[in-house]
Amino acid sequence: FNMLSMAINNCIDREDNANLQKFVTKALSLRPNDETLLNIQGKLYEDTQEFQKALNIYVRMQQSRPNSLNIVQHVALNYYNLGVMYHNRASMERNETSAKKYARQAKDYFSAAAATLQEIVNNDPTSVKYTQALATAYSCMGDQNQLDIVNAKLSSIGAQTVAANVTPALMTYSGKAGSAGNTVPGNLVA
Repeated sequence: FNMLSMAINNCIDREDNANLQKFVTKALSLRPNDETLLNIQGKLYEDTQEFQKALNIYVRMQQSRPNSLNIVQHVALNYYNLGVMYHNRASMERNETSAKKYARQAKDYFSAAAATLQEIVNNDPTSVKYTQALATAYSCMGDQNQLDIVNAKLSSIGAQTVAANVTPALMTYSGKAGSAGNTVPGNLVA
């Protein structure tokens, strides 16, 4: 494990995600409940837009640390990004049955995201990024009343409001909505 830990730290320092994934997979086989490894794996999944896999990891981590704002932020981000992906699929789908299916899935993910984002905004009322994501979720769900409430909050903190028929963009953990984001968190400690 110590050798894997050194390899993981080296990959993080070199921003070598391809090899990082190999070493994290091996390390997780030795320590499947290691929070640092799980966090790195979840972040790797986020970076490759495998949001369902990332969500599964962070929901699992949330069970052991329900009061961790960091973990809640990742859960919200992944619900939100899944909502964005299905919302955009629904809007581009030509088959009406498939479009309705994708729209339902988007609404379910945005609903879960909204509940989690509300928790984040309650704990950090000046967080523009998460408040705008909350407004976007309500916009995509068609909940004009909640959208108006969140937009009023955005206006009160001097941030840009969200339109009623917004086209949502993916959000990253470390960057701004729609940007590529930087890879994994700090170094692994053996």
